[in-house]
Order: sequence, then structure tokens, then C-alpha cells
Amino acid sequence: MDVMAAAGGELDSERPTKRRRHAVQSLCGNLECSCRSGASSGSGSFCDDVGGCTTSNVDVSATWADTGSGITPAMVPVQAMSFEYLKESELQWTVIRGHAYDVGDFIPHHPGGELILRCIGEDGTDIFDAHHHSRTAYLALVRHKIGYIHNDSNITNAGPGLLRLELNRRVTGYLEASKGPVAELVAIATLCCFVLWSFLAYTEGWTWMNIMLSWFWARHLDAGLHAALHGDFAYLPVVRRGLLQIYSILCHHILEYYQGSSDGKGLSQHFQHHVRTNELLHDPDMTGFIGERNWIRRHPSNPWRAYHAWQHIYWLPVICVLEPVSELLTMLAACVMAATQLLEPPLELFEMRCRWMDAASWWLEALLSPEYQGLSFCFRPWRQALGVLLASKAVAKIVLMPFAEVQHLLLPEIGEADQQEEFVVKQLRSTCNLRMSNPLARLLDFLMFHGDSLQIEHHLWPALSFTQLRRASKLLRTACIELELPYQELGYWQAFGKIWEQVRLHAKKPKLLSCGSGAG
Repeated sequence: MDVMAAAGGELDSERPTKRRRHAVQSLCGNLECSCRSGASSGSGSFCDDVGGCTTSNVDVSATWADTGSGITPAMVPVQAMSFEYLKESELQWTVIRGHAYDVGDFIPHHPGGELILRCIGEDGTDIFDAHHHSRTAYLALVRHKIGYIHNDSNITNAGPGLLRLELNRRVTGYLEASKGPVAELVAIATLCCFVLWSFLAYTEGWTWMNIMLSWFWARHLDAGLHAALHGDFAYLPVVRRGLLQIYSILCHHILEYYQGSSDGKGLSQHFQHHVRTNELLHDPDMTGFIGERNWIRRHPSNPWRAYHAWQHIYWLPVICVLEPVSELLTMLAACVMAATQLLEPPLELFEMRCRWMDAASWWLEALLSPEYQGLSFCFRPWRQALGVLLASKAVAKIVLMPFAEVQHLLLPEIGEADQQEEFVVKQLRSTCNLRMSNPLARLLDFLMFHGDSLQIEHHLWPALSFTQLRRASKLLRTACIELELPYQELGYWQAFGKIWEQVRLHAKKPKLLSCGSGAG
């Protein structure tokens, strides 16, 4: 697969990486040495207990030492325990890299909001590493330690790796909590503009404005829900809850994908995506994309059907006509189903309340969302309203195609070498950014919260605010050049060319491949 490397060149999997490893080790030398010395001396080091580096043998007699930040974690008895013991207890526990923590008292004060609930009652190592990169987060975790998991092969012990630690160090200033309500003000101002646009488009019949701008509002609302659930609006908790409620209603059809189960426990599909990013067999975003039957085949792992031989002819009608009609019918069915549930007798009052809230959310989205525009059917002739809606969805599919597809343009191949790569290298090899050079395009992209244009930075630091993503991108480019790492970008029009290239390539019937081969 043709891969563009805008900084640092293409990474050859067979090329020795001694120079890169030496550069990283020299930059991280103090950290690595301090962790090793702590382990060898038999005393628990800071990294050993909170995730910088780990040793397989945990010294249960280790005492806590001041980490140099002026904060000394509380003295707690460290004992060996099992997952069975924790599951039978009434503690609100999680396990990070083999160490058990009772975080019940910390949940109301967690800066990331309800995201912490996704780690309760299970091994939360991967999601903790994905969203926490500062020393402060590790110190806050250490205070709640109650023991360690003894002799369990299912726990995650691997540390984040030297490359990840070094990149975290370089962007640490951008990973800290916001010192002002910048993200909140941007979201509120943009939503006010959405209200005005909705009034003009739905009730006043501004047809061309509707068709030409509905794509922007659809992407903004989706990205707003995404940002709210990643803790982006954390400066003012009250405002964050309000924005989350608004975006949840206007994008109710994807709420479960982002938020997960209503009880707040377990990982949603989106957070699973961040834990197993770009892993073909485990990332939910990838398994649905490549494993199911699709009208358009885009990857060798996607099963080939006879009709795929014609996909280079019908792919645009499928995207611009078939998919929009399917989405409208799916929403109509969801609204009818939600209304039908209100007619069924509930077991208790709380259940009926949940049904009413769910039905109201579905119908409000159908009325107000730029993807469905139900309100316009109340003010305009239905034929006109339907025609404008289908036209706006077709334009949105075309305009947003590079945004929606850029993260899939460089799908990783299945192979042992890829599975053994460090997380940072794997992400840089398999993720691509969308390059914005026009000032107006950059502004619109910012107001869409960089939803898909800066995927590399978002995959490496999911908790990084959208207001800091472009600044972090500049630092990351410099680091990739210095450490000889790939950094891949595509221009907006180049992305269209890449998509067309893949459509034509995978329209051909593949030759017989050996069992388990994933080569493209």
C-alpha cells in the first residue's frame, strides 16, 4: 500500500532501529535508570507502582517514598489479592498494571467525569494509559492503592514504553487541565449559530444554505458528543453536563456507541477503539469495516463478492443515494419503535420514565438534527422538504468523505511484526491526518473540534482537548523527524484520490491467498 510520510520518511519494518532506540534511550535515560535502580534495590519505585516501568516481581514490603512533588501518598497495607476476592467485595475497585485500587472516594472528584466508571470492576490499565499522561494523575492513583493481584495471567503488566513516555513529556503542557473555558465558549457560540441556521433552513426555507452547510452541522454535533464524553469541557462541570445533554439529544443514534451501557460500567465501542486502536481483529471500528458484507470493498480482509467487480461504477450512487435513504428509514423505524414501547405496560415507574426519555430523545433528534430535518416537514411541502434533505445528505457524504475515511486509508496489515511493535510506532504507521492549508478550512475544522483531521494526536492522547490538538501536532512532527518515526498526512483532494485508488484496486477479484494472510 502506498504510504505518504510527510515527516521522517516511510518506516521499513525490516530496517534496524538502533539509531532511533538510542535517541529515545538517551532522552529518557534518567527515567529508565531511576526505575531500574528502584527495582534492583528491592524498594518500590514511583514508576513501578504507577505505571512508568514495571517489574514482574512486586515487593510487598515496599514503603512509599516522597516522589519529589511535595505530595506523599498515604501509607496503606499492601497485600496480595485475587480478582475473585475483589469481585466479592463491596469496593469500587480497579486494577492498573497488576495493582489494585479502591477509587470509590475519588469518583465524585475525577476531573474526567464519568469516564472513571468504565474502569470499575475490571482491569483498567489500557484505558488509564490512554487518558492519563501527567505525573499528577499517577500520584492521585497511588493514594488509593490497596494491594496487588497475585499470580494472574490475565493482568496487564506492560508499561507504556519509552517512546510513549518521551512523547508524553514533550506535550505535557498541553495535557494539563484547561485554565479557561475556551472549549466551552467555542461549543456554546457554535450551538447558538446552529439554532439560527436551523430556524432559517427548516422554517424559512433557505434551501441553498441548507444544502451547502448541513454537512458542517452534522459533523459538529457528532464531534461535540465525542468531545464531551472524552472530558473536553471539564473546566466548568455544570456547563459540561449541559453540553453533554444537548449533544446527546441531537446525536442520540450514536450515543450508545460513544457512551456505552446506561449503567456507566464497561467500555463502550468507542473506548474499546481507543484501547485497541487500529488492530484489525479487535478494534470495533475496524472489525465492522472489514469483516462484514459491504457494497464497497476497501481492504483485502473484506470478503469479495461478484458485485464488487462493478463497485468502481456504482460506489458514488451507493454513498450519495443508497446510504442516505437507508439512514432515513433506520431513523424512522427507531422513532416508531420508541413510540411503540410507550404503549407496553412497564414493570415499575422508573422503567416508564426511561422509555419516555428515550422516545423523546429519538423524536427530538429526528426533528432537529441536520441529518433528518423533521421540523422542515412541518413548514414546507413534504416533497420539497424530502428533496432538500436528500440533496443535503448527498453533499454531506461527498464533502465529509475524506474526514470519514482518512483514518481507514492506511489500514494495518495482519502480521506478527506489527503486533510486536510499540504502541506509538503502530499508531504512527497505521494512522493518517488530513492536512488543512486553507485558513477557512482550518477554521471550520476547528469548529468541528478536529473530529477526524488530527487522528494521530487524538489516538496517542485521547484526553487532549481539541483546542490543543494542532499545537501538539507541531511538536509531534518535530519529534518524529528527530526520532526517525513516520508521520503521515494527506491533503483533502489527495484523500479523494486515495479512496478512488482503493475502490478500483479492491474491485478486482483477489487471487487465492494462503490461510491467514492479510497482505494487501
